[in-house]
Amino acid sequence: MKGLIKMAKKIYTKKLTYAGMSLCLLSFFAFILSAAGALADPVGKLVYNNVFTNKIDFMFTPDIFAYVNIYGLSCALVIFSLVAFFTSARAKGKKKLDGAFAGFLILFPLVVMITKGIMIYYVMVKGHFSNAITRGYDNDKFRVALSLADDVLPFIAAFLLFIGGLVIAGRLMGEDFAVEIPVAAKTPDSTPAPIPMAAPQEQSFVQPDITQFRKPDNAEPVMSQGVTEPEISQEIPQQTEVAEPADTAEQSAVEKCPHCGSELKSGAKFCSVCGNKI
Repeated sequence: MKGLIKMAKKIYTKKLTYAGMSLCLLSFFAFILSAAGALADPVGKLVYNNVFTNKIDFMFTPDIFAYVNIYGLSCALVIFSLVAFFTSARAKGKKKLDGAFAGFLILFPLVVMITKGIMIYYVMVKGHFSNAITRGYDNDKFRVALSLADDVLPFIAAFLLFIGGLVIAGRLMGEDFAVEIPVAAKTPDSTPAPIPMAAPQEQSFVQPDITQFRKPDNAEPVMSQGVTEPEISQEIPQQTEVAEPADTAEQSAVEKCPHCGSELKSGAKFCSVCGNKI
């Protein structure tokens, strides 16, 4: 497909060989010896407490961290020997072993041999072993011998695996049988195809039904239940008409004395001029 990574076939040959009975036996004995070296501390404590009068709680490792520090390499060799045994047993009489298996079977045991060889040299040269054997007590001799066995047993197991790796490597060098293994090599295309853009999707708008928001015909208006304002009286107070006094013309009927014709004062009963009674 254009624009994608093209797959180019690449073929290489790989030699395969078989595992004989010798490799199965070497890996099996390596497993037994490495397991004995890894269990030297707990087994040695049981033997020591049964043989000697003074009892001890441990030989060299008081806790699990000290045990891993001292016997971690031996435990790894146990697992490696077990894997080598099952692998060689499956390849017995069948050409299934390649150069990678032979390389692991040589390199890891070689590392173990170097490490344990240094520790063996340290015990022997420092004089702990010779001093304990010649001048020490029996329990001291047992401790030094067990300490030496912790390193010697894994060293022998690694040596057996190392020999087995050399055997497999020698067989592969003289082997004519090879298989062709295709490998897909990824080569990017020089003209990458443009990335297709997705067409925008149309969004449909649905008109909402406004009938559900209409006011029913028989609905009554909702009165606000708030504070009712006091009604303001629209009545205009009536103004009292003040009666105006009668026109002076109407009241001006000036009273005159009927006897002498003189003007009389308002409310007078006798004329002030003639003195007659009105």
